[in-house]
Amino acid sequence: MWKMPQTINELFQRNVDDFPDREAFVSVSYMNGEWLRYTWKEIDEISDRVATGLLNLGVKKGQKVGFMLTNSAECFYTYLAIHKIGAVFVPINVRLVLREVEYIVENAEAEFFIAGHEFIPLVDQIRDRLKAGVFVGIEQKGQNLPDWVTPFSQLLEVEKMPSVVDSKPEDVADIIYTSGTTGLPKGVVLTQANKVAFGRMLGGSLGFRRVHYGVPRLQNVFPFFTSSGCSSVMMMWLYYAPVVILEPVFDVISNLELMAKEKPTVYGGAPAMFVFMLNHPKFKEFDTSSLQCVMSGASAMPEEVIRSMQGAWPGIKVYNTYLLTEGGTGGTVLDASDAMTKLGSSGLPLVPDQELRIVDQNDNDVKSGDVGEIIIRGPNVMKEYYNNPKATAKTLRNGWLYTGDMGFCDEDGYLFFTDRAKDMIVRGGFNVYSVEVENVLYEHPGVKQCAVVGKPHDQLGEDVVAFVVLKEGICLTAEELNAFTTDKLADYKRPRDIRFIDALPINPTGKVDKKIIRAEYIK
Repeated sequence: MWKMPQTINELFQRNVDDFPDREAFVSVSYMNGEWLRYTWKEIDEISDRVATGLLNLGVKKGQKVGFMLTNSAECFYTYLAIHKIGAVFVPINVRLVLREVEYIVENAEAEFFIAGHEFIPLVDQIRDRLKAGVFVGIEQKGQNLPDWVTPFSQLLEVEKMPSVVDSKPEDVADIIYTSGTTGLPKGVVLTQANKVAFGRMLGGSLGFRRVHYGVPRLQNVFPFFTSSGCSSVMMMWLYYAPVVILEPVFDVISNLELMAKEKPTVYGGAPAMFVFMLNHPKFKEFDTSSLQCVMSGASAMPEEVIRSMQGAWPGIKVYNTYLLTEGGTGGTVLDASDAMTKLGSSGLPLVPDQELRIVDQNDNDVKSGDVGEIIIRGPNVMKEYYNNPKATAKTLRNGWLYTGDMGFCDEDGYLFFTDRAKDMIVRGGFNVYSVEVENVLYEHPGVKQCAVVGKPHDQLGEDVVAFVVLKEGICLTAEELNAFTTDKLADYKRPRDIRFIDALPINPTGKVDKKIIRAEYIK
């Protein structure tokens, strides 16, 4: 009999029962560097062994397991193993420094830690200060692990298969830490119910169906330690059972080579990734004709990039998203049918249960077209910030998630993201939204990337500064680019300070890291 799965384990088991011999996942192995293919049955068997190995190490239901690894096949089946025994998954950004890793592991109260071989030296420096008492190292070919680390291969060698722990919808599934672009990272607590609801809602909003024929193939490079990786991609995969093709790192050439080989029908990436791909001189040398749609996430998609996609892939469906880790990761999706008619929009709330409002500082709804704070609610919204009741109370109020992001809805209800509240620039008493300025700069044919931030000003309070990366072979002065904005932006929005740089700092989720820009370039 058909039933609605309520937990991660139930979602996964449904796929194993329905599609045991169907290809489910393609990725490189961290342990030996080989590309591997798994059916649903094979992933079930290998995650069973890892789950049993974790049980043998003492991992119990509800305990937190820190996980630090680059994109690889081991990410997917270890995630499933952790949930098979009812433990809590705590992903850790592989680009963090020692102090940041220590903060997350301690804040999450993780008692177990699984890390790739290359991160073991970092863990060694802090292990005496951590609550975690058991460390598992995922070996790499030809490398040895220290004696205090349990080899991951030992988990794979067990034969006895465990009984799946009976998880409840209200049980905590993951604690995912925010990127920290507005301060110290906060642990977003997501329940089993949050995760399942999100997979259903995001996949449905992006046009996925649970099909037995013509199975979609989804290629992406979102780091698994981000909400895009272990929530967006993972939960759509579990709910709708497409084939996932996971890239280890983003590199334009290897990405295009993989695309030509694996023939994905769907590609998911951040706006910066599409900019790099479409502007690469060898882009047209690769066969990307299998693509039927692209999904953009992690930050707002510039209008000119959407137009470039339409030019590169005639007839391609382009979905633009506005998603939040705290929303599990819920928010809005701009349907492909609206890509050109609602340029610049992030679309409508996820179907069927996401709700969205725009409010002023007094929590009153604003009129269509007026900018305010974006707030959302739905079954996907986080339970809380872990061990942070003050931040929880500030963010979750009266059943609504206050995002800290600014935007407006047009008369049709479509969301237009303008800025994070922190990124809004107040110049001489006028609000300037960096995304609006960036969209205009992207219209210039010589601009490859740009980021707009505020800088202190003695008289105005703040002024607008733009950091611009030019396309190869383009010569452009600040005066010329400023003049280009004259008839496109109000005088107070135009950047008087334009600085050309070789590259913008990008964080692991594909967002331009404005925190680094402010720290390193704004004096």
